[in-house]
Amino acid sequence: MVNDVVSVLKSALGRWVCRKDVSSHPSLLTEPDLHALAVATQAGMSSPPSPEGEREWGNLRELTKDWIVQQKPGVAPGPLQTRDFEHLAALISPLLPDGPAPQAASEPAVAQQQPPQTDIQPQPEVVERWTREAPELVFAREHLERCL
Repeated sequence: MVNDVVSVLKSALGRWVCRKDVSSHPSLLTEPDLHALAVATQAGMSSPPSPEGEREWGNLRELTKDWIVQQKPGVAPGPLQTRDFEHLAALISPLLPDGPAPQAASEPAVAQQQPPQTDIQPQPEVVERWTREAPELVFAREHLERCL
């Protein structure tokens, strides 16, 4: 299970350039980094939300507190934010047996309610899920849209 999660994180975050502390040089995330992210994300997902309904992301926030990350080429590097933690959770939640993410539970129900179509049309939820699983393709998609 952990190997699958690390594999998904590697394909989605493989191009992140990270400076883990002030004494380190920027570099791509390593296999141990991805493994630590997977474990910390799972722990953060399993912790109960605060009374306001937001997650604390304790271990994940602690692991990445000194990280400065450039997620895409041409984007200014910065620390990871809550939305980044939610993105990591969305990436790995389909692989977890008791995934707490409501999106993973609701997607099959939506697919079952739709009648089968004879024309192959991309469904918005499928495109969104694909983009979420492969964020490095967002740039390519924008580039193609501008070229066409």
